[in-house]
Amino acid sequence: MSSRLLKALEDVRDLPEITLGKIVEHVEGEALLIVCLVSILPFLQPIPIPGLSSILGFIVLLQGVGLMFWSKPLLTKKMRSVNISHERFEIIYKAAKKFSNFTSKISAFKHPMTNTRVSHVLCGIAIVLSAAFLSLPLPIPFSNLVPALSIFLICIGLLEEDLVLILIGMGITATVLWMAMFSYHIIAEKLQAWL
Repeated sequence: MSSRLLKALEDVRDLPEITLGKIVEHVEGEALLIVCLVSILPFLQPIPIPGLSSILGFIVLLQGVGLMFWSKPLLTKKMRSVNISHERFEIIYKAAKKFSNFTSKISAFKHPMTNTRVSHVLCGIAIVLSAAFLSLPLPIPFSNLVPALSIFLICIGLLEEDLVLILIGMGITATVLWMAMFSYHIIAEKLQAWL
């Protein structure tokens, strides 16, 4: 996680009232990626969580659209007005510092190309496609983990400006698409044979 993000979170700590909207204003461009990361955290495990994937997957899908067209998060007024106590914000801040140490260790291939408009559009498309697959209520092991991992790597790659992490994330998205098309054809063939 970039030092700019930690600096922005430090500025938020001093505010008398902390809301999700104020965090987004201070974090600016990186807020979209943080919303994505927070939304996919429950899915970075092999067991699917029924019901939750549709809601959080849709939130991530909106952020992918936001990255493609406006490079800012898409949040409703209600979401922006969510109040966060200073105690809870301290937990978020400490987690962000630990997360920053982790991401700096896995990120080694920084490249300025990750900050271009083309890169944001391509990453946005990959996030939308992975989030759409994540939103499907599939009771299959790893059906949430694989697209969540793709989104995780793309977001970390954008935060750390790491081209390799982004490419790995996009490769996972391409695999997810291939799996979805392959599964669709198998299911369609079985249905035709059964009917």
